[in-house]
Amino acid sequence: MGMRTDKILYGFQEIKRAFPDAEISNSYRVLLIPRFPLPSQFNKPYTSLLIKINSDYQAPDAYVDRELRVYGQKSNHLSEALTEDYMLERGWVKLCIQVSWSPSFSLVDYMLMLMQYFKELRE
Repeated sequence: MGMRTDKILYGFQEIKRAFPDAEISNSYRVLLIPRFPLPSQFNKPYTSLLIKINSDYQAPDAYVDRELRVYGQKSNHLSEALTEDYMLERGWVKLCIQVSWSPSFSLVDYMLMLMQYFKELRE
């Protein structure tokens, strides 16, 4: 059972205020933000950000542009080894982020965690 649709829609509407170009799939399982701003340690000012929404009890999965580098280097936190082949082929890489997830969290909570993670990523 996935995250409740009403909870996802509410979170999506909040996210769309900050990212007007955000899109969500018809199944409410994939959220795409085409231009997600990045801090200065990255090799690009923006990345596409794809979020796969899992159950209420499991944190979402986040994917970013496979070409992203941190201070000019490939990051172990953007792991091709942990990324599904079909996602790699489409130019995505999985973000290795550990979060203490709670069923009470929303997509907005996850976005805030991602923003903090990007800000603090150094390698």
